[in-house]
Amino acid sequence: MSPDAPRKSLTAREVAEMLHGQLVGNPHREICDVQVVERAGPHQLTYIGDSRNLPRLRKSQAKLVIAPDSVRSELSEYPDVTFVVVPEAEPAFLSIAGVLFPPRHRSRTGISPHASIAASARIGANTNIHPFAVIGDDAVIGNNCDIHSGVVIGHGCVLGDDVVLHPNTVLYDGVQIGSHVTIHASCVIGADGFGYRFVDGRHVHLPHYGTVVIENDVEIGAGTTIDRAKVGETVIGTGTRIDNQVMIGHNCRIGRHNLIVSQVGFAGSVTTGDYVVCAGQVGVADHVSLGTGAVVGAKAGVHRDLPGGQSYLGSPAAPIAETTRQLMALKRLPDLRDAVRQLEKTVAGLVKQAGEQESSAA
Repeated sequence: MSPDAPRKSLTAREVAEMLHGQLVGNPHREICDVQVVERAGPHQLTYIGDSRNLPRLRKSQAKLVIAPDSVRSELSEYPDVTFVVVPEAEPAFLSIAGVLFPPRHRSRTGISPHASIAASARIGANTNIHPFAVIGDDAVIGNNCDIHSGVVIGHGCVLGDDVVLHPNTVLYDGVQIGSHVTIHASCVIGADGFGYRFVDGRHVHLPHYGTVVIENDVEIGAGTTIDRAKVGETVIGTGTRIDNQVMIGHNCRIGRHNLIVSQVGFAGSVTTGDYVVCAGQVGVADHVSLGTGAVVGAKAGVHRDLPGGQSYLGSPAAPIAETTRQLMALKRLPDLRDAVRQLEKTVAGLVKQAGEQESSAA
């Protein structure tokens, strides 16, 4: 059997050998599938990421579990479970999943006769263009690319090698994409930004003459939109990972190896350094800069520049320690309100009593 051929089942001993892990328990346990811990059955491999999640095994039927070194001392509490102990559980688990369910090899389908390709377009070697893709004039597509059904590549777009555009993605005219880039379904790259002037009682659209440049080794999730620059370039830096349903406005410049999670919105001309993380539903105002290594927590609202190397939370976003103190203070507000009301009653009673004493003395 070839190394990448699918396996129907694996024993605990085989899993431990593949992972160079320590086997704790029955080496003959057998699995034929993978599943999350809550839904795993006796013949499904699962994993535990840390000690906080270890108690979930009490409600699971799983009998073979990949666990990290950090929980080794607690495994004796689960005598009916066989463990494979490794430094990090999740990547080990996923590597075994890849043995049971190896990814399909890239097929060589070539250029479909049902695709619409301009005569002036240039297509690289070993590139697949699926039915009903549309490729405009003077577009250049590199080697080993996969252009799926419903993709539209506009006039003058340039794609490097090993680019995958999933179904119904649209590249407007002039978009430039590096090599080893994956763009998932229904993304729109290079539409005009949201720019208007109010003239004579109506909103007049501002033309956008720039483009979008996506550098090498970028992955963009489904339904994401990246607007072209008014002039110049909107840039997505090398190694950046963008989740589904993210909005990046015109003239933004995203640094290298950023992580941008679902439903983040960047207004125009936002800039980020390298290794910036924006969690879900973060909103960043126009012309704001996020420094290298900044981490912005979920639902934060960023209205001013944030220095790098710190974590932020809240709206307006502030260093996480400061925001945490504010949130703790808010939790205490009902008790503080009750205390103030009691003080008001006490003071009112004392004032009344003092007044009565003055009257008596007179």
